[in-house]
Amino acid sequence: MNHVELTDRERALETMILCNNLEGPVDVALWEYAQSQNGVNNIQDRFDESERLAEELFTSETKYMITANKVNGQGSFNFLKGAPEIVLEMCQIDQNVKKRILSQIDEWAGEGLRLLGLAYRPLGILEDHTGYIWVGLLGMEDPIREGVVDAVKVAQHAGIRVCMITGDYRKTAERIGRNIGLIRDGDKIIDGEEMTQLDDNQLQQLVNHVAVFARIRSNDKLRIIKALQGTNQVTAMIGDGVNDAPALKRANIGVVVDSATDVAKETADLVLLDSNFRTVVAAVEEGRTIFQNIRKVVAYTLSNSFAEVLTIFIAMVLQWPAPLAVAQILWIHLICDGPSDIVLGFEPKERGIMDEPPKSKDAPILTHLGLSLIGVISIVSSVFALLIFNHFSTIHGNVTEGRSMVFASFAINSMIYIFAYRSMRRPIWKMVPLRENKPLFWTILAGLATALIAFLIPGLRNVLGIVPLSLMEWGVIAGIAILLLIIVEIAKMIAKGIHDND
Repeated sequence: MNHVELTDRERALETMILCNNLEGPVDVALWEYAQSQNGVNNIQDRFDESERLAEELFTSETKYMITANKVNGQGSFNFLKGAPEIVLEMCQIDQNVKKRILSQIDEWAGEGLRLLGLAYRPLGILEDHTGYIWVGLLGMEDPIREGVVDAVKVAQHAGIRVCMITGDYRKTAERIGRNIGLIRDGDKIIDGEEMTQLDDNQLQQLVNHVAVFARIRSNDKLRIIKALQGTNQVTAMIGDGVNDAPALKRANIGVVVDSATDVAKETADLVLLDSNFRTVVAAVEEGRTIFQNIRKVVAYTLSNSFAEVLTIFIAMVLQWPAPLAVAQILWIHLICDGPSDIVLGFEPKERGIMDEPPKSKDAPILTHLGLSLIGVISIVSSVFALLIFNHFSTIHGNVTEGRSMVFASFAINSMIYIFAYRSMRRPIWKMVPLRENKPLFWTILAGLATALIAFLIPGLRNVLGIVPLSLMEWGVIAGIAILLLIIVEIAKMIAKGIHDND
């Protein structure tokens, strides 16, 4: 407890002990405070000795809890705890005293404390919310978790708007919002009472400028989600209670903490096992990395395939023999570059991935940049392959040697220009070091080795329909692969300049 002001210490401590189900951090804090007070020994015995006759549980709508207890040797009472301004309205209290307490509430809320009012009365009808006696005001600090401030900054830098929807007192919510960097210039704060005065259209016009929603009821959360979606926002909501279920279901992504109710968990899309906001930001970062890697793999795979398709198609149009045999195509795609296709999808996150704005939910897998690279690689690789094949098959009259050169060229090329595909946006010298994806390094070596092995084993040469190549011919193939890598890097820079928003 950071601040405690009790007008009747004994009744206040009884309220903390008996109007308590130990179901959350506030209940636990009350129990521990009561246990720490001098003269309050073995509060568990006091709880057990007092018979609970009835109860009205706390809800986000009512914001209070009432129990009816028979206190051993003292009689029967109703104990009340809840939002202090609501508890005050249930109390018989002098207006000047009430005014002073409200002033105290404002002062403590301005310090970012979570406030709780305590009251009691002789036993009466539970549904009769009048006649209570005010016994104390508590101010509890809800410490900001380590890393939350940085997580909010990262999210905002990544173009993600973070809003706080809370049942806390307005000034408490405002102080917390400012402490974690949630409220920036131009942002507004509204509470549940103000929301009730807004129709759906007015809320939709205002919602993009609000950073903190205070004293919010459950049905208000659903209205907020609908208003955000009405402005074409993709929404993710974090909740934990039964009453959060409609808003969690309506949000594009419903997220609950591990301590959430079963109803909330069944409605949600994600469960945070560590109940930490940092995990949400980390999940966004991981999602961006996965989506980016999918784009790389698709573009890389299509570049390899279209180059071969274009080469064979043009050869057919020119009525040349087929530059590649079926067995050679299978060897290239299943043995040489098959493993690297898979491992490329596990590239580590690129620097600056959280500096980019969010992608549209309708963003295509193949972007203008990816299509440009596919086109450049397919055309350039096909041109080199056709020139080589024509040289050996037409000029030298050796179709088998021509096919061998084309086969080696396609197998080696894909293992070299894969380095350019490790990042669709950055040049090779600015990429994540290759040592951070060691499996890719080994699959590239394995791909180059399997391309060479095909020429070293006589039986395999016969199956693939190839012949051994001279060192000069291997030098030509290596030169073409390196030249193709350079061309791809140049094309990548040009395409990025034209389609930088992909």
